[in-house]
Amino acid sequence: MGNVLNTIKPYWHDWAWVFDDPQRGQWAKPFVARTPEMVDQVLRRAGLPSRQPLTVTFSDDDNPGFGYRFVLEWAREEREGHWYRWGGMEGLCTALVRYFDAPPPRIYCRVTARKTPFSIMGADRGDRPESAARDVNALFRRTR
Repeated sequence: MGNVLNTIKPYWHDWAWVFDDPQRGQWAKPFVARTPEMVDQVLRRAGLPSRQPLTVTFSDDDNPGFGYRFVLEWAREEREGHWYRWGGMEGLCTALVRYFDAPPPRIYCRVTARKTPFSIMGADRGDRPESAARDVNALFRRTR
């Protein structure tokens, strides 16, 4: 699937790194198995604050644009998914099959900071007002 740019929007939520991907029906999908530590390290190396919401654009081919760039190298396959290596660490990519037909040997990434973790107005969810209302209600329940 060369030259296809994918985007996820990781943010810190309920003590975990998670991401939303409306096109694939993913909401608050958690990063697992050492991947959260990789996200923390990317933030440090990019000079961004800890727990900074971010946008990650990635592809199996080098992609243009601004932001902090890094490359994940394929390490091995396990039953749960594929492990990728970067910066002396390895992390498990369980959702990889949703983005590539086959696990690429390298995943080229770039990171940019975002101001908000998610849209409470529902714009990221296909402009469905009922989704926005559920989001706002859930946010208020968590903060009480």
